[in-house]
Amino acid sequence: MAYLGKGRREDLFVLAMELNLRFDKSMTIATLKDLITGSEGYDEELTKNLHTTIAEDRKSNEERIHIEERALKLRIEEREQKLRIEELRIDEQKRKDEFELEKLRIQAQSNLGAATSEGTESNLALSLASNLALNTL
Repeated sequence: MAYLGKGRREDLFVLAMELNLRFDKSMTIATLKDLITGSEGYDEELTKNLHTTIAEDRKSNEERIHIEERALKLRIEEREQKLRIEELRIDEQKRKDEFELEKLRIQAQSNLGAATSEGTESNLALSLASNLALNTL
């Protein structure tokens, strides 16, 4: 009978339900113990075995839930890590693209500047040739 005092309240509720006893959710462990031991046809060995099974099932379920929660937490952490890595990859690609764009702008400005100076030199040479041709006439 001492085993009933060591059990959890929820285990005693399940035990009382298994024994088809009427109980109230507000009952204390002591009240549930008295209800179970004072029931008609009380068999200590059967009750003890049922109580042990109920407690083991609860512990097994708690452990299973704990394992599932840890697995879920790990999956979430892995997804978050993948997202962080993807964000870093995207940021790196963006920096590379911006660098390439700036490089192309500089090249375009350089080419434009060279073309402008070549065009100015050509215009100057053409102007001198025109003046020379007019002066010789």
